[in-house]
Amino acid sequence: MNDGAESAAFSGLFRQADLGLRREIDGAAASPGVGIGPAYVVDRRRVHVLHRHIERDLVEAEIERLHEALRACRQQIEVVKSRLPHGEHRQILKAQQMILRDPDLIQRTETLIREELANAEWALTTVTDQILEVLGNADDNYFRERGSDLTYLIENVLQALLGEHGDEIDPPPGSVVVAQDLSPADTARMHRCQVVGLVTGVGGKTSHSAIMARSLQIPAVVGVDDVLAAVDAGDLIVVDAVRGRIIVRPNPEEVAHFQAERDRHLAFEQKIRKEHAFPAVSQDGLHVRVRANIAISEELDLALRHGAEGVGLYRSEYMFMNRDTLPSEEEHYRMAKHVLRRCAPYTVVFRTFDLGADKPTKLLELEDERNPAMGMRSLRLALRERDMFLAQLRGFLRAGVHGPLAIMLPLVGGVDELGAGLDAIEEARDQLATAGVAHADDIDIGVMIETPAAALTAEHFARRVDFLSIGTNDLIQYTLAIDRENEAVSYLYQPMHPAILRLIKEVAEAGARHHVPVSLCGEMAADPRYTWVLLGLGVAELSMHPSAIPVIKHIIRSSKTDDMKELAERVLKVDSASEADEMVLAAMRARFPEHLRHGCSEGEGGP
Repeated sequence: MNDGAESAAFSGLFRQADLGLRREIDGAAASPGVGIGPAYVVDRRRVHVLHRHIERDLVEAEIERLHEALRACRQQIEVVKSRLPHGEHRQILKAQQMILRDPDLIQRTETLIREELANAEWALTTVTDQILEVLGNADDNYFRERGSDLTYLIENVLQALLGEHGDEIDPPPGSVVVAQDLSPADTARMHRCQVVGLVTGVGGKTSHSAIMARSLQIPAVVGVDDVLAAVDAGDLIVVDAVRGRIIVRPNPEEVAHFQAERDRHLAFEQKIRKEHAFPAVSQDGLHVRVRANIAISEELDLALRHGAEGVGLYRSEYMFMNRDTLPSEEEHYRMAKHVLRRCAPYTVVFRTFDLGADKPTKLLELEDERNPAMGMRSLRLALRERDMFLAQLRGFLRAGVHGPLAIMLPLVGGVDELGAGLDAIEEARDQLATAGVAHADDIDIGVMIETPAAALTAEHFARRVDFLSIGTNDLIQYTLAIDRENEAVSYLYQPMHPAILRLIKEVAEAGARHHVPVSLCGEMAADPRYTWVLLGLGVAELSMHPSAIPVIKHIIRSSKTDDMKELAERVLKVDSASEADEMVLAAMRARFPEHLRHGCSEGEGGP
């Protein structure tokens, strides 16, 4: 919007804002920035589905009706996709179309229609609810948020089956879209509508809508409780996606303040994005490899566009979710081959499947466990389900001829477990050699350091592997004896706890003694507050969600090694996490105030 139109719009909205009280509501900052504009409210209701009996001679016609609805929805997405420039947003929409072709979803729905003589709407809803239950029980936010994507897609199919047409959102330029939830297609439409902000009642930073908002550079705050009850159409809203909050009906002084902050934020954003392709080399020559964490290949474009030097963590367990049959060796091979070719010449680190009771899959018989985080999961489960493990390893090894591939074993507790994992890799290699199948002989193999036991014995691992990768999400959980998914103890989740800092240092020093690179792939890597401390402790590589990469790389290019080491040494001497947090925040805020506004988790550390 031009300045004159913006001023006229705001003056009219202030008159309307007088009719309601100012409200400030917290959420999660999903796409950084500041947006100010009138609310465009999207209030959709769930489609009501009845269970209806059909005659047996109408079964095939009912199945064809299902396929027609699926085709119609794929075509709707194609229309949206055709209006967008090439980029990661198009890839996400392509992934949505693939979900609507998913043979597992379709075959299970067809089976219910045939066996239960049920209408397509009821059969599709039943199958979808079963899949959503599996996704909803996962501990990993990424898998839980895939349920939101599936829900929206199926709602559209149901509308097509019922002859209804969901309203296509058409917000005016300069508005803030407010909804309980939005599909990736909805978010993509905002590209041409020139919206200035996005607010949803559900979702998280890894939802596809959040990813698309980041790729389209639309400030977004998600997870805002009762947002539809708090906001009326036309209300003036500030989307503070720096701190993770919205302000409904702000006063004129607040609007002026946030307009200035928005302009400053955009100027900084443009600067660091222009430099995203530059390597992360400090002012005194330290090169830090900055890689991406991804879970599906569609995220790779986003990672490369943000300047990732490869993939430091590919979460392969996503291939085992939402299906009735195990992924075959061929599927693992094709997926890894695609990612390697797209990422060349950079390395891709594939973590073997980190499944278990905390990431449930109907493909395995797993007992309910009181504490699944400490139960049958990750490498423990892989070694138990050996055929499943070997199929994945063979697929990876075959793909290794197409680009630099590394294999990483998760949650390794000791050298015996590591030895068993290495033996499995050798067995997979021998099987391929015996069958005369081309595969990579020389690949890097590493382990994730996720438990105190692994960190304290990192010396033993470093003698046997090619790299170490610290997974701080679990390391913090296990070291501090807290469930990171339990909100009641979330305040105890302290990355700057003295025990965590000492364990990171222990692993970094073990790697250095044996000339084995040490990376860090937990959420700490993406937080600009911790960049100096991690590198000062000796971590050589960082891997993070793609949108965090430009900010972290810019910090490294603006830093000197001695300053980072000095801060790390000071922090190691303090007695408490709170004292360490204050020290680190003060140091980083003094040097990198804008970086902290752009990258701190949910706005922590902002002004």
